[in-house]
Amino acid sequence: MQFKHPEILYFLFLLVLPILVHLFQLRRFKKEYFTNVKFLKELSIQTRKSSQLKKWLLLLTRLLLLTALIFAFAQPFFKAKDSKGVTNELYLVLDNSFSMQAKGKQGELLKRAVQELLENTPESTTFSLLTNDDVYWNTDIKSIQKELMNLDYSATNFQLDQSLTKIKSRKTPFNKDVVVITDAINLQANQLKPIDETINPIFILPKSEQKNNVSVDSVYLQQTLDNFYEIGVKLKAYGKSEQEIPVAIYNQKQLIAKTQVKLDQTEKELFFTIPKADFNGYVFIDEPGLSYDNYYYFSISKPEKASILAIGNADKNQFLTKIYTENEFVFSQFELKSLDYNLLEKQDAI
Repeated sequence: MQFKHPEILYFLFLLVLPILVHLFQLRRFKKEYFTNVKFLKELSIQTRKSSQLKKWLLLLTRLLLLTALIFAFAQPFFKAKDSKGVTNELYLVLDNSFSMQAKGKQGELLKRAVQELLENTPESTTFSLLTNDDVYWNTDIKSIQKELMNLDYSATNFQLDQSLTKIKSRKTPFNKDVVVITDAINLQANQLKPIDETINPIFILPKSEQKNNVSVDSVYLQQTLDNFYEIGVKLKAYGKSEQEIPVAIYNQKQLIAKTQVKLDQTEKELFFTIPKADFNGYVFIDEPGLSYDNYYYFSISKPEKASILAIGNADKNQFLTKIYTENEFVFSQFELKSLDYNLLEKQDAI
């Protein structure tokens, strides 16, 4: 038997206390002379013996309870029967997707998981670490400390099956211990079970306290006016939000439009008017939930003029110049005999 916290066993000296209590409770019987009646003497002897037996049983019970309590805090465990001469390889699968930005009791889920790995992993332990987009084979906590402290959130979705497949494909004569740290977002219930006899992962599922979140679902072009674009912004709410949320539109770093909205329903659409020009910007919402979905980048390119080619008599095609004006089209016309056939493939309409 081994103990996870053997230092707790020092508290076994507390077993002296019940023994001291038992000794101080012992009282000598004082002799009282009474009428020499045989049956009263037998009753006195039986009462004395039963009283002593109860006290010894009480002392034994106290000692067993205190011992069991101390052993429970020391956390005893037994090694596996087949562990002699066999070294298990440790694989850590760490989910660093954007959903791990959610805040738990002790801060962001990912940062807290990294901190616990740095604090609790022995320096002599060799392991392999798999994140959403990186793999570190056969390393130790001291060698990978810098990478863990600088670990950033990944736009790649957490794919548990792919990570387990990589681990399974590693050829090794040793057993594989797999520990998966994830918030289990988008994972099915059957994925949290062993995939076969060789890999039986242990799951650590940190939970977030903040359940409410607002995200920018989509941005679309509602209509095109003469000098402006009208764009629609669709917001989606998860949970209830009582506060008004600022919504702003930026063209690069320049603020174009800003408003505030209260999401009293699951989805809400807002409409903004922006100048009709090249636009490379984003929509930003300022809300305390997950921060990665507070930005939505989009671009609108200034439309190029369409190329129109007219073939035939210039006098008869004169009315086309009024339709295909210079501000919207590149209009050209040629007689058939003077037509440059290389221009045909460059035209949008003929």
